[in-house]
Amino acid sequence: MANLSVSMTTPSDIESLRERLRRDYDGFSPAQQALARYVADHLADLPLMSAHEVARAAHCSPATVVRFAQTFGYHGYPDLQQLVRRDQRPWLPIANREHQFGLIGGSDIVASTLAAERHALEDTADRLVQRGLGPLAQALAGRRPVVVAGDGHARVVVGLLVDRLSRVGVPAVAVTGLDLPDRAWLDSLSPNGAVLAVGIGREAQVAQAAIDAARAANVPATALVDSSLSAIARLPLARVVPADVRSGAPSVVALIAVAQALVVSVESATRRNVSRPEESDPRELSAVGA
Repeated sequence: MANLSVSMTTPSDIESLRERLRRDYDGFSPAQQALARYVADHLADLPLMSAHEVARAAHCSPATVVRFAQTFGYHGYPDLQQLVRRDQRPWLPIANREHQFGLIGGSDIVASTLAAERHALEDTADRLVQRGLGPLAQALAGRRPVVVAGDGHARVVVGLLVDRLSRVGVPAVAVTGLDLPDRAWLDSLSPNGAVLAVGIGREAQVAQAAIDAARAANVPATALVDSSLSAIARLPLARVVPADVRSGAPSVVALIAVAQALVVSVESATRRNVSRPEESDPRELSAVGA
């Protein structure tokens, strides 16, 4: 953990902690970045997880988790945990030392497990409701074509999006590289087109290139991204869908579910736009009626 140095200012709330994670992220080693991404994208889960559980989820050692917390000026992981608990889960009782280290069981463990499952379900539901995907769907509705861009692990999600969008009558093109054919799509975006970028992990070069192309062409740029620490997540029309890492590779199950929900929302928004009468000047309508 040579890249970590103790901060002079300890974050006192969730927002300042998120800002520190974003600010310092590029200076972390790959292992530290993996831990930072997990912490940033699963903050609400930390009150329910011991340092050992966080370490397992982020593929590092418990000592790394403790030192990581100390980097930000906390005495250890429990201090970071309590900060998050006060903001995210104030209804939770403060865990005693035995519970933090997994030395007690029975109903306490069952209650914590059920609380974690409930949070996971609520979090996924929040990402699937209209207020979460509605702005993206509205930006993409009626656009032709929608360029869906992403490389690496995102290719699976890109392929699914192009297939599903095409099935509901939305012309879509996959861009999964930066060679000449793909680059041609980005360099000649239609004024009626739009971009849907998909970023997973460090493999976000194609997604970022597509966003840059959309800005240059002045067309809507939307994104699905797996971490709030990604530069893509700062896009106004971006939605973060954390990906769990399994066997060294990110799981895109949640991202696929959200992608499918987005296609349904785009189809609905497109139909609403088609059926909605054009806005007209009331004076013109009265003149026609006369």
